[in-house]
Amino acid sequence: MQHRAAVTNNVRDFRPLHNEAITPGATGHFGMVFMPSSYRRTKADTGRIIAALDALLIQNPGEREMANAEAWL
Repeated sequence: MQHRAAVTNNVRDFRPLHNEAITPGATGHFGMVFMPSSYRRTKADTGRIIAALDALLIQNPGEREMANAEAWL
């Protein structure tokens, strides 16, 4: 198992997967980071997205800090 959080703007599909994964007895996950659909994802915005992800990693430095959690950019 790779200990990685998923980053997506596909809230409709991934939020139910998050809820399913954190139910008692489920396998869990290492975090889900959602980007609202209003969040621009153009080449010019890449730096801003990376900065937001970096800030999130600084707030949650440990490998398991975001386990079974969701965060929003």
